[in-house]
Amino acid sequence: MLNIKKLIKVDILFFLGLFVFNFFSYIYIPDFFYKFINGWTFNEWLINYQGGFVRRGLLGELIFNLNKINIDHRFIIFFLGLGSLFHITLNILFLIADKNIFYRVFILFNPFGLFYLVQNLEFFFARRDLFYLNFLIYFGKKKAFNHTLFLLFSIFLVLNYGIYIFLIGPIYFLLKDKRNFDIKKFLYSFILLIAPLNILLLTIFSNARNFETLCSSINFLNKDIPLQEKNCWGAPNWVDSSYEPTTRAFEEIAQGINYFNSFSTWLIVFIFLILCIFITTENNKKFTLKQIIYLSPYFFFFFFAQDWGRWIFLIFFIIFLNYSYSNVPSQDKVKISYLCLAPILLNIFLNVPTHLFQDILILDIRSIDFILSSLFTYFYNLIIGPYIIIRYGYNPPIILQ
Repeated sequence: MLNIKKLIKVDILFFLGLFVFNFFSYIYIPDFFYKFINGWTFNEWLINYQGGFVRRGLLGELIFNLNKINIDHRFIIFFLGLGSLFHITLNILFLIADKNIFYRVFILFNPFGLFYLVQNLEFFFARRDLFYLNFLIYFGKKKAFNHTLFLLFSIFLVLNYGIYIFLIGPIYFLLKDKRNFDIKKFLYSFILLIAPLNILLLTIFSNARNFETLCSSINFLNKDIPLQEKNCWGAPNWVDSSYEPTTRAFEEIAQGINYFNSFSTWLIVFIFLILCIFITTENNKKFTLKQIIYLSPYFFFFFFAQDWGRWIFLIFFIIFLNYSYSNVPSQDKVKISYLCLAPILLNIFLNVPTHLFQDILILDIRSIDFILSSLFTYFYNLIIGPYIIIRYGYNPPIILQ
């Protein structure tokens, strides 16, 4: 049972206020669902098996069949995304609740911290790779290891977002000290089932056998929705063999790395990421280096996909969760407390784009007047929605015409 009283701390309550207002601002627009369904993430959920067995298709197949009994897929995607978001946020807050205020504020407000997720809800909301954080949190909290549940959740993850083999190191580290953990069962499950399935999905089943049929099924789901981006726009295109996703991915990286920023400014981001990871693990060098080695296969995505901000955010919180759920002793807490302040202050001038083509300067040195003006505008925009409701009334945005 969660002890809500643990969260009654000024910094956590301040963050929760920002979270609630930001989330409200995200959904409080007359055309929220119209905006939501025209996103990359929405169409990714609709990839299914109607055109043959294909990667990322399990949830889309369930959605396709539930639609036959008139269950609106927009609600399914919205509420699953909502559950994932709240599960991650609340559990991270409980993990830091007993830490000192410097560490808590650092985890919340460093350039890669939890507020980065809140700032970029439009990009992160309902992303299925966030399920891996849900997975780590769920099993991290358990005192004993349940192999059957582990296997079921693992297969679910692989069928919906096939990055499991790149994260097997951190997953093993999280589970290895649990009661009832059996290394032989774990290895047999991974080598004989999980890894082969993951590899097959990334190779033989990376593309739909009949993309036209798949696309028709997605268009069928969206037939009564006034879409701006039609015909399987976004993620579904990447399971079309004629789309040449591998070639396009390398081209995107080459173009995007110097699109709005430069490779040198991205290097600054990675340097500060390493610094923040050391602070997260409270300067435990051995633990940090071990985690970076475990995560090294995941770095492959920086050469293959342009969502660098997303990969950085996941790396930071995978290491944070493994550290929080381990019994590793921290070192030099006094020095770390003061070091926590540096990345928080740096966050004023360092912006981390969610992807390479986002029009945001990584290093943005601004005057005090500009910073204060921006803060005023930000808070004004946060409170204007609730004010309108109190003053003029409110029709919930989650209503389908």
